[in-house]
Amino acid sequence: MVRAEGILRLLIVDDSLSEADSVINALRIAGHAVRASRVETLDEVESAVNKQSWDMLICRDQLVGVSPREITSLLIRLGRDLPCIVLINKQSVETELFGCGAHDLVLVGDIPRLQFAVNRELDSLFMRRLCRRNERALRESEKRSRALLESSRDAVAYMHEGMHIYVNRAYLKLFGYEEAEDIDGLPILDLVILDDHARFKAVFRQFSEQPDSEPELVNVQCLKSDGSIFAAEIEFSHARVEGEDCTQVVVRDYSTTDLMERQSDLLSEHDLLTGFYSRSGFMNLFEKLVFEVAEGHKEAVLMYLVLDDFQSIKEQVGLANSDVILKSIAELLKKVQKEDELIGRYGDQVFTIVVPSSDAKQIDSRAEIYRKTVADFMFLNEGKKIDVKCSIGLSRVSENTPTAQVVLENADRACIHALKAGGDQCIHYENTITQQAQVSADNQWADRLSEALENDGFVLHYQPIVSLHGQTQEFYEVLLRLKGGEDSLVYPGKFIHDPNVQPMMAEIDKWVIRNALNVLAQHRQSHPRTRFFIKLTEQSMHEKDFVAWLATSLKANNLDGNSLIFEISETAALTDLEQSKATIQKLQEIGCEFGLEHFGSGIDFSHSLNVLNVDYLKINGTFVQHMATDSENQAAVKAIIDMTRQAGKKCIAEFVSDASSLAILWQLGVDYAQGYYIHEPSDQLDYNFDDDEM
Repeated sequence: MVRAEGILRLLIVDDSLSEADSVINALRIAGHAVRASRVETLDEVESAVNKQSWDMLICRDQLVGVSPREITSLLIRLGRDLPCIVLINKQSVETELFGCGAHDLVLVGDIPRLQFAVNRELDSLFMRRLCRRNERALRESEKRSRALLESSRDAVAYMHEGMHIYVNRAYLKLFGYEEAEDIDGLPILDLVILDDHARFKAVFRQFSEQPDSEPELVNVQCLKSDGSIFAAEIEFSHARVEGEDCTQVVVRDYSTTDLMERQSDLLSEHDLLTGFYSRSGFMNLFEKLVFEVAEGHKEAVLMYLVLDDFQSIKEQVGLANSDVILKSIAELLKKVQKEDELIGRYGDQVFTIVVPSSDAKQIDSRAEIYRKTVADFMFLNEGKKIDVKCSIGLSRVSENTPTAQVVLENADRACIHALKAGGDQCIHYENTITQQAQVSADNQWADRLSEALENDGFVLHYQPIVSLHGQTQEFYEVLLRLKGGEDSLVYPGKFIHDPNVQPMMAEIDKWVIRNALNVLAQHRQSHPRTRFFIKLTEQSMHEKDFVAWLATSLKANNLDGNSLIFEISETAALTDLEQSKATIQKLQEIGCEFGLEHFGSGIDFSHSLNVLNVDYLKINGTFVQHMATDSENQAAVKAIIDMTRQAGKKCIAEFVSDASSLAILWQLGVDYAQGYYIHEPSDQLDYNFDDDEM
């Protein structure tokens, strides 16, 4: 636990080493012994969380490739109780992030608030862990007590005011009853022969009047349900059940002792047909495993394997042959079972498998092996081939798992999803939650963007792209923003990749172009050198009449094609190469220029230059951001600049965030630079290009 160890295990999601160091220093000043690790991508977050336990996760709100909502969704999917604090650059984004699942939002640089939030969340985490530990200990204690009672050879009952409120199996069998309901509420006096009532009442009254008394014994003749009589010793002792005072009664039969009969009462731990653990045997071991995982032992996954449409198979082959099929499949599963894996026969056509691992790839691999083992099985019935398939639902066992039964129910739900999807497949319960939530989120974005298109719910911002070597053009990149609540703005990264949004991206591109052309036409009256960089999506690149529509729009605003430079990401351009080449050529024919954004993302830089006739290359911003402190990034930037120069293209460095990076870029010969260090995006075209001198 956090307080017991005195160490704060901190996971930082940040692409800036200096910012991460400032967070660590702030927490060390607050008295925490910090052991920290920094990651940058969602895959790295998942890997780090799976490898070890953490006490706190701190991330930035604006990172390339990963958002706070994605991080919190991942933690939910993995079943981790890990407090997440988001560092935000602007107070205005708070409203947008309120529903992302973070435990707190703290402005970058607000050290006292960060220290307060971390202390509060650590205290809360400690109490949750302590509460879970106590709950587990209580459940385990109750389970063991109940198990001891149920397996006890002694006949044990609990009474309140002389009435039965609980009896174990031995008690039922001793008195000849089948079910607990048959004896529930029955006075214990009814189980004693009439001649011994007086003696029984005297002893019981004396015992009941002394709450702190030692256990009392009384020897009487007892009655069974069939009227037969046996000699018994009854022991009374004080007890409490669910907070209520009651009496524990132990009845010992001295008339007969049938050891073999008592042994047959114990449930078998193994299924006779398959040799796997029986349902009860499996659950005993699985509940123990869930408890151990909650105590910090290795995590695991439960696979709930159901044979598809087995009832139909049983009707075809008959009961005897269906047992042969089950036995044969069990033998095949045993052959692929690893030593540390646990398999049980949970139901007629249900097998439960525990794989002790938190590695997602290993888990998926094991599930696929079990699925394929069943799928490869074939049974011949009277010369007819019977194919057997299975569906597997998977559910994680993590520190946050409440009970073994919850894991089983979740795995069962995932298996139902697999069956509904056609069967013969494996589905994670966590993925079904994510998919359902994603569908809901996608629909919300689609509705929201449709409304924005109809009611001008977007705004445009502009960020200058400045020359480092005296070129006289004035460039702005046009950036789209969606209006949020209370004057907040939503960045395109939040919605642009949602599947339900994709069909409307071409219309959003046209909204951007229409409004940008209106602004540019007015601005060029006083600044005739101004040109706009505008991003295009794949949908516009593939739209047949897009270029014709653009030419008409330019003419309506008295602008020529040379006023615009369109750009698309390198990876998107290479997705459909022939279509990209055709659209670029058409745009250049009407006077527009074209640029590749995020250049360097591909494996082979030179390939994009050779196959695409573009005018500008924007260096991937992740190289530029860290180049001042990372020699490898600096070498990559230099290679791109040299390659661009040899190809006769212009080169733009984006994400310039500090003076050191800008100076290095100038020395390396980059043509243009863009970034927050030069100027933040603004809704005004107010940058003074005449002041740009290196």
